[in-house]
Amino acid sequence: MPPRWFLLVYALSGAAALVYEVAWTRLLTLSLGHGVAAASTVLAAFMGGLAIGAALAGPASDRTSRARAMRVYAVLEVAIAVLALAMPLGLAALEPLLTRAYADGAGGPVFPLLRLLTSIALVALPAVAMGATFPYVARWYVPGAAAATRDAGALYAANTAGAAAGALLTGFVLLPALWLRLTTWTGVAMNLVVAA
Repeated sequence: MPPRWFLLVYALSGAAALVYEVAWTRLLTLSLGHGVAAASTVLAAFMGGLAIGAALAGPASDRTSRARAMRVYAVLEVAIAVLALAMPLGLAALEPLLTRAYADGAGGPVFPLLRLLTSIALVALPAVAMGATFPYVARWYVPGAAAATRDAGALYAANTAGAAAGALLTGFVLLPALWLRLTTWTGVAMNLVVAA
């Protein structure tokens, strides 16, 4: 029987994911525009990355032992933290290209396309790692078919509740008090605690 306290750990992982998503939306809209299209692009890249990560990790986790699944999960949490720290650097590297494409509002269809590709490049990769966590955690946490629905449901509920708390915490507490950089470091700290 897996330890029930692990649900709190997985809730913290969900909170970290939404700390990033809210912070990245703020960070990227500062560079890509504050319109609905910019925010939608970031959200689509985030959700698409989660889906891709889960789809890729599902079959791979089936061929993994329970002990190895937990080690892979810890590595994924560290990878998410590292990629989160790289996000501002990637955006800074792309800033001159975005500025040229925007062309003071006269960039035509090039800027929206570049905005889409930028969001996908910067957000989807860490989101793929986030999406991959569930299959590996489920491989470790769900001991057998008899309890599969109960245990997988508990994992999903804990992670989603943590995500909701992370979104609220970020929007109402972290960003106003700590701004973007320290908010990101808060998410990194959460990932590292989860990995440990």
